[in-house]
Amino acid sequence: MASHTDYQALLQRVQRIEDRNEIIQIMGRRAYYHSAGRHDLEINELWSSRDDIVFEAEDVGAWTSQATVRKAYIEGNPFPSGTPGLLIEHTITTPVIEIAADGQTAKGIWISPGHETFPVPGENPKPHWMWGKYAVDFVKEGSKWKIWHLHVLTTFRTPFDTDWVQTGLKKPEWLPKDGEGPTVSDRGVSFNEPYRHDRAPKLQPVPPEPYKKWEDTWSATDFYEITR
Repeated sequence: MASHTDYQALLQRVQRIEDRNEIIQIMGRRAYYHSAGRHDLEINELWSSRDDIVFEAEDVGAWTSQATVRKAYIEGNPFPSGTPGLLIEHTITTPVIEIAADGQTAKGIWISPGHETFPVPGENPKPHWMWGKYAVDFVKEGSKWKIWHLHVLTTFRTPFDTDWVQTGLKKPEWLPKDGEGPTVSDRGVSFNEPYRHDRAPKLQPVPPEPYKKWEDTWSATDFYEITR
């Protein structure tokens, strides 16, 4: 007969499987909301209600509170739901997810192949490939997991008929300029290095390792040295 300890260990294993599945569902739902320009649904349903949420967007910088994230990501969304000609799809692959031993926080990273089409006033919409990575911290509120910190890193963004080497040598004028965002960010970029022919890749984001509690790890939007 199984002991009480064995039973508790089994319950913990089942809970971790459920936690991981819930986090995967959150990121999948976020991808669909983002594709439809429904950042309001994303923030209201999937993000933490804490005031210290952080959204770091590629080479733009980071917004570090409920007020500034909402201002930039919802009110400042340049392509809201219903924008003609808009097409955005960012798939998510290769998850590495770690749930803290205390079950209160979690960390995950994903590679994200995708494509975007931006409407341009007076011209045909501009299509391009957009590949990147996500690094995300999650916090448990009640019995539900929520996004706490989200970091989007660029692998490359290039017009659909131009390879990323050429775009790294000369960026087209119509692609977003470095540091250009919907509103001024609260702080600078912790890390974002798109592909360039004269630069070696770095281990970013760093895959999360098992940890006991939040104080034992780092945030996906922290400035930190690569030590591995």
